[in-house]
This record gives sequence, C-alpha cells and structure tokens, in this order.
Amino acid sequence: MRVVERHYIDRQHQFYKQFDDLSFLSRNLSAHGKYYMRKHFFTSGSKVGDTRIIRLLSAILKPTDDSKSLSAKISKQILKQLVHNWEDCPKSRIAYDRDTPRFLFLRSIPQYKHKIWRRNLLSQDNQSIEKRGGDKNNGLLHLSQSDIIISTKSQKILKARRELETALYFVEAVHQKLVTLVDLNSHLIAGRDLEIDHLVALASNKPTFIPTIYDKKHLKSIHQSFNQRRAFLLSKLDPAKYTTRQIQPITFNRNKRLENYLHQTSSLIVKRLVDEKIIQLIIGTNVRGKQNIKLDKKKDQIFVVITHIPILKFITYKAELVGIKVIVTQASYTNKCRFLDLERLGKQESYQGKRGKRGWFRSLNESRINADVNAALNMIIKVKVNSPLEECHNPRDVFAVSPVRVAPVQKEPQKVR
Repeated sequence: MRVVERHYIDRQHQFYKQFDDLSFLSRNLSAHGKYYMRKHFFTSGSKVGDTRIIRLLSAILKPTDDSKSLSAKISKQILKQLVHNWEDCPKSRIAYDRDTPRFLFLRSIPQYKHKIWRRNLLSQDNQSIEKRGGDKNNGLLHLSQSDIIISTKSQKILKARRELETALYFVEAVHQKLVTLVDLNSHLIAGRDLEIDHLVALASNKPTFIPTIYDKKHLKSIHQSFNQRRAFLLSKLDPAKYTTRQIQPITFNRNKRLENYLHQTSSLIVKRLVDEKIIQLIIGTNVRGKQNIKLDKKKDQIFVVITHIPILKFITYKAELVGIKVIVTQASYTNKCRFLDLERLGKQESYQGKRGKRGWFRSLNESRINADVNAALNMIIKVKVNSPLEECHNPRDVFAVSPVRVAPVQKEPQKVR
C-alpha cells in the first residue's frame, strides 16, 4: 500500500524561496498550456486529453522561458496533470447527470489562476528524484536540478508532491509500505456510526466488547477559538480582502490540530480492533447528510464542520495495513430502528422506538439504550443479516451496556452516564 510522509516548509525555512520560485514557474507553464487547450476546446468543441496532446504541448511550450527554467521531466509532469484535469471534466459531467443530488455544483473547465498570488502543484515521479546510493534514497530526498535536500524516513520514494497551503509549502513523499497481517477472528464484526454530537460510535457482535464513543468536544474547542480569532482579524480588514499574513498561520495551525486529532482517533480505533481480534469493520455514511440537519438555537451553539470523510480515509488505510476489511455502506434508517427488538431496517409508517434526551433511544416498553450504540449495532445487521443476538440468552445485558467515552487528548476513558 502507498502511504504519504509530509514535510512542512514555512517562511523561515531555508528552502522556502526556492519552493516559491519553482511553484511560480509551474503556474506560468500551466497557464500557457491552459491557453492552448482552452483555445482548442472553444474552437473545435472536441474532447481534449491524450498522450498526443501532451507531446504537442511540450513542443509548443519548449521555447518559452518557463519551460527552459524547469527540467524536462518536471515540465512533462505539469502538462500531464493539466491534461488529466481536462479529462476529469467530461467524467464529472456524466456522473452529475447520473446522480445530480449528490453534487452541489457542476464542475467547469480549468480556469486561470491569479498572476501574482496563486501557485501551482509540482509533482515529481521516481525518475526525476536524484538517487543517493543505488536504488535507495538513504534517508535523503533530493529534488532534481535544485539544492533542496530533505531528510526522510522513506528508503525508496515513488513520487514527491509539492503543494501550497495557506502560509507555507509542504512536500509529500510517497512510498510503498507492506501490509502486516495480525491474528484476527473471522467471525467478529464491528460496526461504526458517524454522529454529529460524537465523532465515532463503535460497537461489535463480540459479547465481551464494550461499546465505545470517541468524543468530539476537542474539535469544537479548536473551531471555537479559531472562529473567534479569525472574526476579530476580519473585522479590521477592508470588505474586499478576505485573508492576511496573520490569518494564514492560524488557519494552518487549526487544520494541523484537526488532522492530528483525527489521526490519533483513527489509531485508537484500529488498535482497539486489533486487540479484540475483529476482522471486519462496517462504516455507515450518509450522502449530504449534514445539509438538512437541525441544530438547537442556543447562545453557545457552534456549528462545527463535520469531519467524516478525513477520518473515514484514515481508518480505512490504517485498518487495511493490518489486514482488517473495511466495508462502507449507506447508514439510512439505522438511527430510527430498534436494535434490541430486531426491528426491520427500512422506511416504516411507525417505528417502535424514538430518540430521547441525553442520547437515549427509547422503545415501546420504555427500555433504553444509547442511541449511538443502537445505530452502530444496526450497521452490523444491515450488512450481516444474521443478528449477533441469536446466541445470547439475555442480549440486553450483553449489548445494551453503558458505553465508554474516549477522548484522544485524555489518557483515561470516561463512563457515559
């Protein structure tokens, strides 16, 4: 499996000026290529994007100063990425026509970037990275035709990407990592539900597995402090401006803290699955599920970006590295149907239970179960029709226990009351 190692280059870094100059040349070369491709598209209206177009663009742009300033391999990678973006336009239009509600807007053809402030992605494959000692990099990433040398843990790098984010650049070194299989039980399954109040609710068909809720309060505090500081700085600006040198660093720090929190949470989840010897994880998602949510109107209510897609990616690749199979499916009606009564999952005229206050799910006989755990257990039934309750004499004592709340920034778990 391919994994990514990221290195940040801020404004005080010794190689920041070289990164900025190379990215600016890349933007100029990409703008030249967009001009010829847009001209061909508007005059002929035909599809643009194949290897012949890349060779033609390379021949046209070879006499330009931007192409001469960059190596031939890097210039080819820039044009290949440009052609790839053009190829995605008709594919996205076909997908938009097939499933329009899944998209917020229709993707347009690639536009020009700002002449001064915007930069472009630089991608280098294994051939354009200078080797140091045979096939391996020996802990050093040396970008070709430059003085940039970055120490890395990767011994054999397949690709290097250089991108700009807010106030700094970052380098992503892509390398291959072997899958390490662990001892797992083929009959044990875990279900995971993505919630708004909590980040993750995890449950399993293993009788001794204690349901776990991974907290989201730390994410809310990160967003709250960032929004307050950003709003104060924006109030001092002209209406035409939207960012400054002060806003860019705090935006980067917010994104880095969020990513670190999600990495810690996903590592705890995968470690828990390995310790319990669970071989399969079922994850439920809702397409555009946060568009129609209704939040309580309170003075202290803060709308938090629901970071479901990043943590879904983190858990997927970390679970696959240890041999755990991940299944992603639609989580419709799992929050409304009663798990302990084996209520059929699907749309019904009247449901046997309803969600009450403080995260409890009530049935007709007033028995209660944690609502997030109820949805996570329903995810298992949705994929595996045979219920995990069949071999249990008293399923309420086995599965309807009070879950444990875990926060990655804290060391000890807390009991949910």
